[in-house]
Amino acid sequence: MAKFIKQLSRFMIDLLKRGVEQWSSRAVVFNKEKKLFHKIATALLHYCSAALIIAIALLVYCYKSPQASEAQDKKGPAQALEVSVYKVQRQRSIPIELRYPARTKSISRVTVVARVGGILKEMYFREGQSVQKDDLLYRIEPDIYQAEYDSAKAQVELAIAELNKAERDWKRIKASYEDKVASEQQRDTALSAYEQAKASLESAKARLKQAEINLGYTEVRAPVSGIIGTRLVDPGNMVNPNTALVTITEINPIFVEFSIPDTDLQRFGNLSKQDNYKATPQKIFDFLGTPSLKAEIQIEDRPYRHSGRLDFIDSVIDEKTSSVSARAVFPNPDGILLPGQFVRITLKGLQRKAALVIPQKGVLQTPLGPAVYVVENGRAVMKNIKIGEKTGEDFIVEEGLRSGDIVIVDNLMKLRPDMPVRVRQ
Repeated sequence: MAKFIKQLSRFMIDLLKRGVEQWSSRAVVFNKEKKLFHKIATALLHYCSAALIIAIALLVYCYKSPQASEAQDKKGPAQALEVSVYKVQRQRSIPIELRYPARTKSISRVTVVARVGGILKEMYFREGQSVQKDDLLYRIEPDIYQAEYDSAKAQVELAIAELNKAERDWKRIKASYEDKVASEQQRDTALSAYEQAKASLESAKARLKQAEINLGYTEVRAPVSGIIGTRLVDPGNMVNPNTALVTITEINPIFVEFSIPDTDLQRFGNLSKQDNYKATPQKIFDFLGTPSLKAEIQIEDRPYRHSGRLDFIDSVIDEKTSSVSARAVFPNPDGILLPGQFVRITLKGLQRKAALVIPQKGVLQTPLGPAVYVVENGRAVMKNIKIGEKTGEDFIVEEGLRSGDIVIVDNLMKLRPDMPVRVRQ
């Protein structure tokens, strides 16, 4: 066939050349015009030959195409791919969870200081151990303070004796004055001595109390329960009032600090359980602090067995991070959580109203974003969607689908747009 077409094209070209030469020889023109005419004629011959070849090729194709169509018809239409589907329906209320990265922080960090001066005699703890409130940590040399206590105690006893004597004198002078035996001056003197003795006793008791406190301060005890740090002063050193001795980090309960993006705050108006809820800033902060909102954490993808609660939400959005600082408090009786530990916090108790959900397994990630295949007229049609929060094994769909759409949830890798599909029964 190709040889025939080549010979036919040569024959047509030769025939056209002869006709042009005969016609051009009879023309009465100048030599330059002859050359120009021959160039034009030659170009026309080449174009005509190309057009002839294309026309013949089209005839051959048209001759073969019916045979190809008949072969395709014998094979039959493309076989439909069997798929499982999920019918999209609008849910009345869907529980959702919000997850954020977080870091633990001690509820308090206390520096234990000396309250009195003296030689640090003994240390009663091991660095890094857990201590309870009022556990003995250090002992400061008590000799001086014990002597001051004993002296103050003796002064109290002396003041009591003087008071008893003054009281007896006052009662005797008072009776004599009433019998017109003692003078008014004697009565006043006895009364004054009695009152001074009472004041002296109170002063002595106050000094005894101060001496007792100072003596008690020679035993340095833990002000809170927690993990004790490294010692700052070794036994044998001289310490003064307010000398730092050691630090204690309180870890039960423990804080978990995180940030809530401002975009999430704007969505909280739709996450409240209340009807006709209008998300004003104050209502958002009040809602996040309700007891119905619970917090849970994961440590390296392992759930922590104790639940917590939110106890602080800032009222100012950080301009640098566009987020609001928040904090939850968790019980930590076993000391599993340590300050500075990275965790993930989950807020539970939120509700999304009138939302569309689809299984996560039905979502594809494409260069244009998430997409799904929807069954329309027996064929797979790809639709780009916008997904929202995750709820269990489903995604909430913000845009791209309507209630009643049939979403394909398996064989996604085999599907192509406009491919025929058959719904598995």
